Amino acid sequence: MPEGRRVLVPDIRLRIELLDTDPLVWRRVVVPEQINLHRFHELIQDVMGWGDCHLYEFECNGRYYGEPDEWSDRSIALARNAKLKALAARAKGGAFHYLYDFGDGWEHRIVIEATGLKETNPCPRLIDGAMACPPEDIGGTVGYAALKAAAAGEKDSYGQELLEALDGEFDPEALGEEEIADMLEPFQAGFRRFGSAPRTPRPAREQLLDVEASLKAQGIHSIEELMQVLQGEIDKNRQ
Repeated sequence: MPEGRRVLVPDIRLRIELLDTDPLVWRRVVVPEQINLHRFHELIQDVMGWGDCHLYEFECNGRYYGEPDEWSDRSIALARNAKLKALAARAKGGAFHYLYDFGDGWEHRIVIEATGLKETNPCPRLIDGAMACPPEDIGGTVGYAALKAAAAGEKDSYGQELLEALDGEFDPEALGEEEIADMLEPFQAGFRRFGSAPRTPRPAREQLLDVEASLKAQGIHSIEELMQVLQGEIDKNRQ
């Protein structure tokens, strides 16, 4: 390969659907084809809104991919060793499946909309989607239906318990595109491509959190305590 040139990596467009939700919770994404399935799992977690708190597995034509699980009674290939491109090529009917949280049983269908797309930047990225992701550990789709009923003002005792655990606030129609975009930045940095347009600097929220953590480590938990420490330093310098 001539110096200064590199092999272009095609993109793939996918639609991720959370099954048995009504209205359907879904996301459309563009992803580099060479991403491995473990990284793709992490991407799904970010674009859907999950917290990556539980086990997962992909299924394609009777083959399973995920993490080692001593309790499993079937063969599971390591997700890190499998590429999304290879899985998509074997998917019958243009789709495969992703299961998150074996307890709540959140089943997703991954629809392959287009492959071999021209390399784009930034990537991966969210194109479109609808509805908020259910919270973690609510009892699957039954709990999600109860939560939405309570959020709509219906008298559902279990849904009310779930809603109270969320401080009384849950908007099932909130997609949270800005938060998703922030979550995808590390992925985009990992797949940095030539010709990347400079990004607008993000708000210094992370810097503020670092300062707050540093102050707490020094035993400073309020503005008043900080002012006392600063005044003490001023008095010390005057002596």
